[in-house]
Amino acid sequence: MPVLNWKLLTAFEAVARHLNFTRAASELNVQQPSVSRRVAELEAELGVKLLVRTRPNAALTAEGDLLFQAVSGGISQVADAMNQIKAQPDRNVVVVNTTIGFASCYLMQRLAEFRLKHPDIAVELVSRDQNEAYKSEQADVLIVFDDPKSLPTAKTQRIFSERLVPVAKPGLFHAVGDLDDLVRYELLHLSTGVHARDWDIYFKGTNIAPPAPRSEQKFTSFMVYLQAALNGDGVILGLETLLQSLLAQGQLTRLTNRTVQTQRGYFACMTEHAEGNPSAFAFRNWVSSLAP
Repeated sequence: MPVLNWKLLTAFEAVARHLNFTRAASELNVQQPSVSRRVAELEAELGVKLLVRTRPNAALTAEGDLLFQAVSGGISQVADAMNQIKAQPDRNVVVVNTTIGFASCYLMQRLAEFRLKHPDIAVELVSRDQNEAYKSEQADVLIVFDDPKSLPTAKTQRIFSERLVPVAKPGLFHAVGDLDDLVRYELLHLSTGVHARDWDIYFKGTNIAPPAPRSEQKFTSFMVYLQAALNGDGVILGLETLLQSLLAQGQLTRLTNRTVQTQRGYFACMTEHAEGNPSAFAFRNWVSSLAP
């Protein structure tokens, strides 16, 4: 999953919610030009216009509306959780560094269970690139997607393994028994990072090669990629465990019975900052015990 720039996303989310750069800047306690630059940087990273800049208000483009729908819920959930933690400074705090995708699709739905088991421990979630000064070493636990060979085994526990499965919005594509039919569908791609070759991995050993993606089929943000599938724009290749809630709720459906498991997965890694913090080890052991 690609690393997300929290600073750029929060600036965009504020502007998209207010449809006004000045009000967004006031809310974020920064100057209006700073907000404008952050949104422009995000647009440059994605290669599309997200907002039409008019006076006095702004308007969302179709791509901007898609991104706003994807990030607004995750940002507000994380903000609410952090506000609750700050309101109780006397509790033990575990700082967990993760991605918006993992937090929104998996972790936030399960944190209530941890709080019931450990009411004396508060979990503070921070996203990659939350701000320029934040360093991952300041967290107690890093949640990463990687190959275990790249991680320090002594301080790492697997949360769940990668099981790749094609999914889409129900009713738009028929389930297929023959993978030759699957490649005729609109296949969407994560085009950066470790997921850039996921479709090649999925079809490996089948003598089927996925077609090269067109520009509109490529995504650099997992949350936008996921939202495209929820909107019915095409088929994505997802991690079965990460998307299990959306599958159970009927928002997504599997298109084949073929599941491809790799050595990769999500892992909880302890940092040097966690030394002597039993609460951090309690969180790592809990999050690593959730998936079957």
